[in-house]
Amino acid sequence: MAAAREGVTMVTPLLADHSRQARAAEGFDKAAFTVDWNTRRVTCPESRTSTGWYPVKQHGHDAIVIAGSDCRPWPSRERCITAARGSRMLTLRAKELHEAVAAARAEQKSDTWQAKYAIRADVEGTINQALDVTGLRRARYRGLPKVTLQHALSATAINIVRLDAHWTSQQHDQPRRPRTSRLSRLACQLTA
Repeated sequence: MAAAREGVTMVTPLLADHSRQARAAEGFDKAAFTVDWNTRRVTCPESRTSTGWYPVKQHGHDAIVIAGSDCRPWPSRERCITAARGSRMLTLRAKELHEAVAAARAEQKSDTWQAKYAIRADVEGTINQALDVTGLRRARYRGLPKVTLQHALSATAINIVRLDAHWTSQQHDQPRRPRTSRLSRLACQLTA
């Protein structure tokens, strides 16, 4: 919500719905229900509207309990409720957040979102390489001039490693061996 106010578009996957219905990929998960925030009613995919909105707290969020009498006469009840004599409970966030999460989950199934996320994965790979190869997470020295020099030399080392990988066209299909950094291998090649 804060990112949207600042005009920042976040390209990150949301956690999946962990309800039993969503995990089994059968039945009615939370996305299948329509929430009418003004009248405080929930409509199921069978077009059955709840008679009440009974909020309770579940995991710190409001959970809406749909009365068992609303679902009892329907033949698809087993696809919605697991308990024999229970009622369905939907955990909802605040209205704005609920709608934003629903829209983001729908968007992340599209091909355009997948293409955007692939770009992010490339950038994350570069950052991970910088952390793994040069240990940039912690400065080795004290003082801003020395740390600035360390960062500049680390960036140069990463560029050298990436150029070496590009020029030698290393295949990623090779079996994994004990890890030796590319910078160490390059140093051994240069001294040999």
